[in-house]
Amino acid sequence: MFNRTRIAGLQQQRGVGLVEIMISLVLGLLVTGAIVQIYLTTKRQNDMQTSLTGRQESGRFAAQIIQRDAQMAGYRGCLRDVNTVTNTLNTPTDFLYRYDRHVEGFENGAGLPGSIANVVPNTDVLTLRTVDDSGIFTTATLANASSDPVTVADLDPAPFAVNDIALITDCGGAAIFQVTGFDAPTGVIAHNQGGTVPGNSTKNLNRRFGAGSQVFAIRTTTYYIRNSANGTGPALWRRSGGIAAPQELAEGVENMQLLFGLDTDANQTADEYRAADNVPANQWRNVVSMQVALLVAGVADGVAEADPRTFTLLGEGVGPFDDGRLRRVVTFTVALRNRVA
Repeated sequence: MFNRTRIAGLQQQRGVGLVEIMISLVLGLLVTGAIVQIYLTTKRQNDMQTSLTGRQESGRFAAQIIQRDAQMAGYRGCLRDVNTVTNTLNTPTDFLYRYDRHVEGFENGAGLPGSIANVVPNTDVLTLRTVDDSGIFTTATLANASSDPVTVADLDPAPFAVNDIALITDCGGAAIFQVTGFDAPTGVIAHNQGGTVPGNSTKNLNRRFGAGSQVFAIRTTTYYIRNSANGTGPALWRRSGGIAAPQELAEGVENMQLLFGLDTDANQTADEYRAADNVPANQWRNVVSMQVALLVAGVADGVAEADPRTFTLLGEGVGPFDDGRLRRVVTFTVALRNRVA
């Protein structure tokens, strides 16, 4: 005789049906989709935040380093009159040694020397001629401006190397020369005629500089936009002098535009701002300030939608862009304090 209760229990233990499986799959897919969506949203937010942080840091650093050098451009100690500077180098009008132009710009990179290469098209180039403020003073008065070496205190480490370009200055005049020798124990800086390129055309500094005159290393530094060595697009580069290799400073700086403030009435205030190609060659010494606009982008593609905007940098339009990078314009004005003080 069959046990009907046992048969009923066996019937209740049937396997999972197709409907239940489909419902389970649908629910699983919904949960998985939600998890994936949360992951993608979080990743995009993280990518966007990383891009924003990188963009902000690149813009801040680029502005800071340009401002620092610009503020030192044309520094001659307590000397104000740039016309009283004697340049004893063989090639005083060469790009690297044209120290009568404390600042110089190149509109869209036009007119640059061959040493500044691979500039991104339609970007401006800035050259600043500055000193390294190392606080070195002479300890003896030149007995004869045409033959005496310059003597500074016994310094260690040596502040100058052979072939460095140096500036000696007091409140009455200044002279630029190439170091042909430096004796650290005595502090004697030789500036003999000749030497390697550029070399000195004369030993005569045209002035008897007294004890307490300041001596600086002087350099020509150029800032420009060039593609990053990391393959992430344009970046801000710097080249100092003619020997050292170019140095990449900040990724994501895609464009730089410049305007230069000319003092046209000798009151040490900018009366008008001009693009580099509208500054006459004999007026660079009258530049007392400049405006700089940088277009800065994150270096990651696809973190935002395509940007239909045209960014304006001091009147120059740039864009639109379809690479999904986050961009902003950084604009600042810097007074060349050694020309307006």
